[in-house]
Amino acid sequence: MEFYGAICHYISMKMINDSQRLKAYLAKYDILSHFSDSNLPFSLYQFEKGETINNRLDPRHYITFVVSGTLKISNIREDGSVSDITAGSEFTCLGDVEFATGSKSPYLIEVMRRTTCIVLPLDSTRDMLEKDPVFLTYLLKSVSEKLNRVTAMAVEPKDLRERILHYIRTECLDNRLTGVEKTAGVLHCSKRQLLRHLKSLCEEGILIHTGKGEYSLRTQKKNEPVQLKKWSKSPK
Repeated sequence: MEFYGAICHYISMKMINDSQRLKAYLAKYDILSHFSDSNLPFSLYQFEKGETINNRLDPRHYITFVVSGTLKISNIREDGSVSDITAGSEFTCLGDVEFATGSKSPYLIEVMRRTTCIVLPLDSTRDMLEKDPVFLTYLLKSVSEKLNRVTAMAVEPKDLRERILHYIRTECLDNRLTGVEKTAGVLHCSKRQLLRHLKSLCEEGILIHTGKGEYSLRTQKKNEPVQLKKWSKSPK
């Protein structure tokens, strides 16, 4: 019984009562700049791997800023099937779409590794936020970015090799892919599949392996011979 209790505690969301840590995260991501009033009831929460954030913090009732960790966001179709939309560890806002539409979230937000969030309850702040031009401007930007991302996914190539190149050209800063595991989640493929294609693209001189988990689109000069990188081990 004690072991069962320990497991339940391990996988449960918990509030972190650390005002200095909360202030540090608010400053790091400049979160207060998205609101006219800086004296809002923000709280800090921590989730463990395997938890589902929107089962504990309904996006219709909370604005949640993910400040550390890794999430996988999946879409629940009308027939009950699930398709992955994205996975990653970037700073993101949850609840913005639901705030704008008032509808129930169609997404499943699963924690892939320990994740920390700053949470703002809407029960006591919604009326004020609905009249806050600073927050509404941020909300418009956040929702627009997600809409653009979904639209880009709809028109991206079906072939994985072409999806990798499309992602590097359109989504990666300076055409530099960083983070193989994160990219595999974004492209909806396994890490092994991604590595196999990255290896092939490097051998063809289209990409350059610049470091651990880092690849850049090659800019080849006219008449420049292609230098192929030797791989010590081929991923299976």
